[in-house]
Amino acid sequence: MSEALDQLVERAVNDKEFRKLLFKDLDKALEGYAITDEERTALENLDEENFDEFAGGLGSRTTKGIWPGVG
Repeated sequence: MSEALDQLVERAVNDKEFRKLLFKDLDKALEGYAITDEERTALENLDEENFDEFAGGLGSRTTKGIWPGVG
C-alpha cells in the first residue's frame, strides 16, 4: 500500500465526514492523494461494509496491513 493510500484509509477510519465523501464522491475524496490506478480500482470496489472489514483486520496501526490486489 502506498503512503498516500495509507493516509487516505487512516483518514477514512478516523473522519466520518471524509468516509462518507469517499463513498459518495470518490474523485473529490481523492483530491490531494497521489494514489495509483490500481489503488483507485481497489477503492472503487469497496463499500462501507467491506471497508470496515478491511480496516478491522489491520494490525496495531490503523492502516497497517495488506490491501487485497494492491501492491
